[in-house]
Amino acid sequence: MPDENKSLIRRLYDEGTNQHDAVAAAAFYAADAKNHGHTVGRQGMQRVFEALFSTFPDFNYRIEEATAEGDRVVCKVMMTGTHLGEPTMPSAFSGMLAGVAPTRRKVEVLQFHSFRVSGGQITEHAAVRDDLGMLKQLGVIA
Repeated sequence: MPDENKSLIRRLYDEGTNQHDAVAAAAFYAADAKNHGHTVGRQGMQRVFEALFSTFPDFNYRIEEATAEGDRVVCKVMMTGTHLGEPTMPSAFSGMLAGVAPTRRKVEVLQFHSFRVSGGQITEHAAVRDDLGMLKQLGVIA
């Protein structure tokens, strides 16, 4: 089961997120999925992905490490992208980029993502990101 769950997360990145397909990415999530402790469902996750892609149209996750145990998968990933837009959802990126004009700068941001998988779908997601590093790379803060 852990290997199947890890494969599901790799597919999320390969077939959804890195293809910039919010519908395909959201389809990996359960209808009542939680994101950062809040029930947002598949539709809410689609809006999250749309916000990511509107802000960084060339958004990409590269998995550095992936560990699976039981129903949990944890990935160390490197997010890259070019800041060419504004989030379609003000709360995306914890609200840090709401109202920030595109800087046209490239970023490389270390992130850790934790997933819970049940019945072949993601039921929970949470992440820890180097947001300070991202803001510095964008020139939003010194």
